[in-house]
Amino acid sequence: MPGSASVDEAEAASFATPTSLGRATPVTLHVFVPDVDSLPERAQAAGAEILQPPKNMFHGDRTIILKDPSGHMWVFLIHADDVSDEELRRRLAATG
Repeated sequence: MPGSASVDEAEAASFATPTSLGRATPVTLHVFVPDVDSLPERAQAAGAEILQPPKNMFHGDRTIILKDPSGHMWVFLIHADDVSDEELRRRLAATG
């Protein structure tokens, strides 16, 4: 469970946020949503930093990448395109 507890609360509960630890998180949470394009404005209003605006990816999903005020990393995505194995390999090779 990502938390946004204060340092004192985090220490008492034996968990902490990336920000309270003074470092980045090694974890990125992926969540499928109905519409990634509606997220940027709401996310910024809630204090999130947009690291990648909504973008169609080679693997067939449309994604947005955010960092919340506590330092947690989020990838919100929607399945946009069915991609065959052959097409996936071609697209992956084209990304370099």
